[in-house]
Amino acid sequence: MALAALGIMANAGAYTFEKLGEPCWIRELGLTAVTQDPDGYYLAWGRYEDATSRYIVGVRVDTGECTWVDVKAFGVSHISMEKGADGNLYVYTGNPAHFLRYDVTKRELVDLGCPATPANYFGPGAMGPDGTFYMGSYPATHLVACDTRTGEIRHLAKIAEDPLQCYIWPVPAVSNDGIVYCPVGLHHRELWSYDTRTGEKKQILPEDHTQLQGCPQVWKAEDGQVYGKSDSLTFLCRPDAVVPMQEVPKAAPAPAKLAGDKIVGSVDSRGRLVLRDAQTGEESRMQTDYEGKALKIYSVGDEYKGRVWGGTLFPSNSYSIDTATGELKDWGQVVRGGCQIYDTIATDFGLLMGSYTGAYMDLWEPDAPLEKGVNPYGFPNNPRQERPPQWCLGPDGCVYSGTTPVKGRLGGALAKLDLREKTIEWFENIVHNQSIQFAAPVAETNELVLSTTIAGGSSARPTEKEALIVIWSIDEKKIVHSCQPMPGTGTYGRLVRARNGLIYGIAQRNGYFAFDPIKRETVFTGELPVTAAYFPQLADRPVGPDGLIYGMGEGAVFAINPADHSAEIVVRNEAIEGVHGFNVMEDGTLYFGAEATLWRVRLLE
Repeated sequence: MALAALGIMANAGAYTFEKLGEPCWIRELGLTAVTQDPDGYYLAWGRYEDATSRYIVGVRVDTGECTWVDVKAFGVSHISMEKGADGNLYVYTGNPAHFLRYDVTKRELVDLGCPATPANYFGPGAMGPDGTFYMGSYPATHLVACDTRTGEIRHLAKIAEDPLQCYIWPVPAVSNDGIVYCPVGLHHRELWSYDTRTGEKKQILPEDHTQLQGCPQVWKAEDGQVYGKSDSLTFLCRPDAVVPMQEVPKAAPAPAKLAGDKIVGSVDSRGRLVLRDAQTGEESRMQTDYEGKALKIYSVGDEYKGRVWGGTLFPSNSYSIDTATGELKDWGQVVRGGCQIYDTIATDFGLLMGSYTGAYMDLWEPDAPLEKGVNPYGFPNNPRQERPPQWCLGPDGCVYSGTTPVKGRLGGALAKLDLREKTIEWFENIVHNQSIQFAAPVAETNELVLSTTIAGGSSARPTEKEALIVIWSIDEKKIVHSCQPMPGTGTYGRLVRARNGLIYGIAQRNGYFAFDPIKRETVFTGELPVTAAYFPQLADRPVGPDGLIYGMGEGAVFAINPADHSAEIVVRNEAIEGVHGFNVMEDGTLYFGAEATLWRVRLLE
């Protein structure tokens, strides 16, 4: 395919922006509930969450036609839904979250209201035996309910009492006697019972388990009671305590999603609705008009074997584009982390990728067959760390990454990977209660310059006042220098070493500085020509005859010129919107992700 035929061209003076396409799609659609239309046909409902929109989607079981109901007006968050006791569809979504009812008789969406705020992140809910739909949320652990017989909504309680606890996660469970059990974390584990008859609540997890990070799990079994697990402890949940048990029953299977004489499954990878005969079990498939959704691009990495590589937000698929032909390829989920591929770099041993949630680090050779535990090779992860923002090729031949700790905790780490030996070494909390953001190598002294942030894992409360730039001695395995190039900064970001030996870095949203790692002094500070830079703030390397360091932000490409430390806008373009992830290749071609679409523009003649 000729490059000129790849897609839309957007001209901005001397720069031509090429729309390359959407590299990753997911065709499948999970279905949660089935309702019946007044005309007699059935609709199987799923949630549609992409980079820019939020819908509930009803797939007509007899024809495959889709009904789209827009719920984005209530704010962007997840969508949880259940079929109500009255036969209507009940939805919890938005920021702050609202309960909604899709009235199947009138075919209209009704806003039932916002029962509690703030509430903007949540998992699935739980349906009580009386038809009450319960939801727990972040960041204030509100437990709310909607009676699906009447549409009445209620705020039941703010569950957690410790201000460090922000999540009801992953899923609450309701026993047949009306007790809601809420797993709380992730700073540390708690399990709360809430009596819907009296309004009483109690933390029931044993004290030794409340010292552990994360969340317990709970589920309702077929006997109507709720059981749970925390680490190796399994138990029966009671309103005032947990009762340890050697063996506990499994979760009750979800009720069959019946559409007349058919049981509804999901929409498969070819857009077909999977159905099963309720009597015979025979499976059939109905073609639908559901086209799937494009996945939001999260990062753009290195060029490797003629392709530029990157990753998506959720799920964490890897993609590539052939730089010569423009062919896009979706490689599926290769990494162990379920979402957010932060960085992909080319090495002599393959592609090294970092992903969330477990700060997973995977080495993959895409031209070799997949083999579990071998290709990709997964380096042992650190259960106390969660996000690996960027790779740095060290002067010693090893690869380094800073990390952010797990939710609710402070104190990141520096990881050192020997790719030849396939070993990893962790240096934790090297800057007290701060996370390690980015790194730049200093070959002359066998050191790394690291940037930090006072922030920790999601919901953690910082204890330090200012972030730092530090120098890490690879030989001594310790910090040998620290400084504050721009006093008052809470977060230092991307670091890139220029050809003149200076390291240019980002401070907070739009400050930048030049640091001499040999003299260990800041030689320049200033403000970028944009109010904030898009992730990862600066491209990997200086390029072109002037060794410019490019970045993106506020609808523009900008460049830092090491000759005079200036930072100026290079080009603005309407394509630069919703950007997350960019990089500039050795030849001066900028690749960037705008929502789900990959673009490129050549910055050098």
